[in-house]
Amino acid sequence: MKRLLLSIAIVALATIGCRSLPFPDPHLEGEYGKALKRWTRTVTLYSGLETRAFARVVYLSPEFVFAQAQQLSRMRAELPDQAAETLARMREEYRQPSFFAIAYMPDRSANDWNEPISVWRIALNIGLGERAPDRIVRIERPFSAELRALYPYLDEYSTAYVLRFPEPTPPQMETNVTTAQVPPPRPMESFIPAEAHLVIAGALGRMSFNWRLDGGPELPSEGKGGPEERPATTPK
Repeated sequence: MKRLLLSIAIVALATIGCRSLPFPDPHLEGEYGKALKRWTRTVTLYSGLETRAFARVVYLSPEFVFAQAQQLSRMRAELPDQAAETLARMREEYRQPSFFAIAYMPDRSANDWNEPISVWRIALNIGLGERAPDRIVRIERPFSAELRALYPYLDEYSTAYVLRFPEPTPPQMETNVTTAQVPPPRPMESFIPAEAHLVIAGALGRMSFNWRLDGGPELPSEGKGGPEERPATTPK
């Protein structure tokens, strides 16, 4: 009986260990903490009891960029004119749809979002169809003290990325090229998206991050693991 109970306990602990990740939600304080929580989405990919990927993604919306610029100016004790310059610089830097992501994957070869030929497909849809990122910046450990203060989600196990997508452009009008020239699409300066859907998908599974920007009901962010890997067997 004792051996049976011990076996059950070992299995239970193993199950908890596989399903538990060393990434508890940090304590977020003040108005900046509220803004960070509002614009962060979290998704985990499982395959059976195995964790394949864990990601937190922060949408760098105009509202969040404003809150972060204020927080950064407070940390740096900037004067009003310096704070205004910080806000203007950050608004320009994140003028295009942008995201800050913290990703953890036990399979290090899969943590390659910044590679030209990544094992993941990354795309954003804000109501005009899916677009691939035009820039991905990878940020390695150790993270700076300032970055850790702005993103308390950062830890010693993960990698950070900044994802930037092209500016929204109107759909291309169908035109007979033999009779007319098609002008290049221009950014839609007055376009305000109602939703943002970020998909990151590959052999390990599919992660969907969703934001509702107009206050309406929001689709849940979720992950769906890929097919479970089975050990290769040799023919008898």
